[in-house]
Amino acid sequence: MKKYARKYTLIMMIFTVLLLSACGNSNSTNIAPSASPAASESPSATSVALSVTDDYDHPLEIESPERILAPYMEDALVTLGVTPVAKYAAAGTVQEHLEPWLADLPTIELMGGLSPEAALSFEPDLIMISSHFLPIESYETIAKIAPTYLFNGETSDWRAQLRKVAELLGKEDVADQKLTEYEAKISDTKEQLSKSAEGKSIAIVWPAEKELYLVGSDFLSGKLLYGELGLQAHELSKVTPDNFGSISFEKIPELDADELFIITPEGQTKEQVRVLLGSLPLWATLPAVKNNRVHHVSSGHWINSAYMANLAVVEDVTKALLP
Repeated sequence: MKKYARKYTLIMMIFTVLLLSACGNSNSTNIAPSASPAASESPSATSVALSVTDDYDHPLEIESPERILAPYMEDALVTLGVTPVAKYAAAGTVQEHLEPWLADLPTIELMGGLSPEAALSFEPDLIMISSHFLPIESYETIAKIAPTYLFNGETSDWRAQLRKVAELLGKEDVADQKLTEYEAKISDTKEQLSKSAEGKSIAIVWPAEKELYLVGSDFLSGKLLYGELGLQAHELSKVTPDNFGSISFEKIPELDADELFIITPEGQTKEQVRVLLGSLPLWATLPAVKNNRVHHVSSGHWINSAYMANLAVVEDVTKALLP
């Protein structure tokens, strides 16, 4: 659906503007991948040999890949116990929730999309990437480097994407196990939150220089909090256009949610965000601010939707809302 492409474009525009002008609870970690940060299972042991077509009907052959380049899809690889040859970065900022597994990896810069030179430098034998970072018209150039599976960036079903990555790497059984564990974790967390967060309204806020953006119930972490976990969205979060809309600073008094989750944008620190919000005259009047119910979180997993990212969000939420 085109609406997801529009949302993503808006987010990347915000990332760029902010970068130019200028995220635990033990109960939440028991289903993380068991591979150690230093070494994880190579997919070569599965002896994968597949003839497939990607989401845009490009045919490709996949044979026991050992050097996988999958920028911004590392979440799925870590879930499956696979280590890629490089990790995503945007202006040097990486996905912090994956660092326990990927800390030692070099980065590949994707703020301007995937460049052939960067891809070639890692000598991959399989490339997996979203069309957000590789336009269809640039596919053939990248596909000359290695077999390339291009995922449709307009879809938002992370479960389906995880299953597809697992299929390509011969790890369907691992994906099935992880998804079963995930559903159990979400069910248990939802039950706990239904008691501790009953009647409390929640808002997820992305601060910018001249306005605030609110994450709605059909967008990334909003879908997780308000959908899967059953938390109550603040009224302003329900009416945001396309589920990621802005409000002016003048409307701050209307943001009277009981709990505020403040996303730290890429390229900024929590302290910078605190300074920005603290400089707004109306910010200090909010109930959540007065009651010390403001929770600063990272964009790496809150502006995301994937297995490990969602678990990291759940950890943030339980840490903030459970006694």
